Amino acid sequence: MEIPPGEQALPLRARTRLAVKTQVAEIALELFLSRGFEKTTIDQIAKAAGMSRATFFRYFPTKEDVLLVMVEDYAWHARDALAARPDGEPVWTALRHALEPAVRQEGKDPAAALQTARAIVQSPSVRSRYQERYLQLRELLHPEIVRRLTLPDPSQADPGASALIASALSCLDAAIETWVERGGTSALPDLLDQAMGAVHPLDPH
Repeated sequence: MEIPPGEQALPLRARTRLAVKTQVAEIALELFLSRGFEKTTIDQIAKAAGMSRATFFRYFPTKEDVLLVMVEDYAWHARDALAARPDGEPVWTALRHALEPAVRQEGKDPAAALQTARAIVQSPSVRSRYQERYLQLRELLHPEIVRRLTLPDPSQADPGASALIASALSCLDAAIETWVERGGTSALPDLLDQAMGAVHPLDPH
């Protein structure tokens, strides 16, 4: 997992903690792949990682948080991808590009990405924690979307930016759900194109 831009300048202790979390998450994912998310226990993860149950809880509040370490940097990459888009690009198309880092993760480790997505879709507890990541993503994207909409008074609350971001994330949900239903046989970026294109036409990209 790449270190999010906001964490690259962290002090050594914090970076060490992040490295441990990433390592434990990778070990846990192997267990999830072989046993399934629901059947894998915290004790099994801790044992495989060479740590006590108490030490495990110093790094992760829940088992769900272990799984979501694999996707927690999406928000930072999405923010950077959005900021890099041309100012004249339609906002909806810019949002599609902002979500590109998330859907491209499937190519790095397809089995792991599919297992993570399946747990998010099928486990209510994981999905609940995943929605918290969406809140962070919405907060990070919001200022840039407001700027691109050139609102008369950006300091005033406006539903337009929030509605656009929420719609794009709903399309991402739909694409992931379809990807899981098809067992990963379709390309996730293509499914996101289809979902977002059904809401509003996308410029070629």
